[in-house]
Amino acid sequence: MLAAAVGLGTLSWNAQAQPPSCDRACLSLLADQVVASIVAHDSARLPLADTYKATENDQPAALPMMTLWHTMTGAHGKYYAIDTQTGQLFLIVTLEEGPNDVLLFGRLKVDGRKLAELELYTDRSRANGGFQFDADGPGHFPTAWTVPLQSSRRSSRAALVQAGRSIFDTDVPSPPVGEDCLLMENGKVVGENPEVLKYVAAPGSKLETRRNPDGTVPIACGVPPGRPTDKLARTEIVDEASGVVVSLAMISGDVEPYVVTNPTDSAFVPFALLQPYADMLKKQQASGKYHAPALHAMPATLAVAELYRIYDGKIQGMMMLQNMMPIGSTSPWVAAQPAVEHTTP
Repeated sequence: MLAAAVGLGTLSWNAQAQPPSCDRACLSLLADQVVASIVAHDSARLPLADTYKATENDQPAALPMMTLWHTMTGAHGKYYAIDTQTGQLFLIVTLEEGPNDVLLFGRLKVDGRKLAELELYTDRSRANGGFQFDADGPGHFPTAWTVPLQSSRRSSRAALVQAGRSIFDTDVPSPPVGEDCLLMENGKVVGENPEVLKYVAAPGSKLETRRNPDGTVPIACGVPPGRPTDKLARTEIVDEASGVVVSLAMISGDVEPYVVTNPTDSAFVPFALLQPYADMLKKQQASGKYHAPALHAMPATLAVAELYRIYDGKIQGMMMLQNMMPIGSTSPWVAAQPAVEHTTP
């Protein structure tokens, strides 16, 4: 009897010693706590693992040393992709920094019910993200990203993982793209200046006449064979209930002048897509229409998180979140690092 009692006591102690798993509600609550602690400038309130990893814009630092925990004054609007199998969550949140909105995105990982990894990025302007930018986007995501999915409309975890791997690896087959797929970048529905489309459209093609609220032309989703790649990309988070997969990569390219606006803007262009952009820019400059001072092209690297939302067997939403880095930057979350190619035309 004593042995049995000791055995039962040991089983009971072991059950208590093992922290309970963190379900969707638990992961969502931890993400809420992270945001609340940022606004309160108090990282000490978070349930951190005894040893944790953390980066802000790929710079490793303890949480109380990060800019995030010193300057933010509020938060509104959020979107979470939750992976209970790996204990991870991807968050997109609008933070307030005084009168300005800041786009926060990144990855959290738990060990038991404690935060073990925090990979966070902040964009304060279009320059931080490369071109498109709407920090208030997470509070107003369109239906393609928010419609609930019945189980019959969902893809399997294996299918979502393959789709995620295909984002930055052209050797992996991609799912088909839905006719109404919505492309977003840094919180904004992607659109192009109508004048730019005149330069890139094929001869004789019919130009799109629809307009976004800001006057730009909507750009359709696509998975071109010449898309930017990163063999070290991480397919980190798979949210089967929402049909969302997240992959993270480092993509190098040029920050090029964007001359059709006055004053002129700039746009990050991956090396994989640089030649077509350079050809278009030469046509614009040769037209004699654009005379405002323009930024000289300079190389840079983007930390990219790209999300697919997949249901009914097709990509219904594509979202890119980007943070600008110096050329040649690598991720501290990846052990092996590739050589950086620089092929400016």
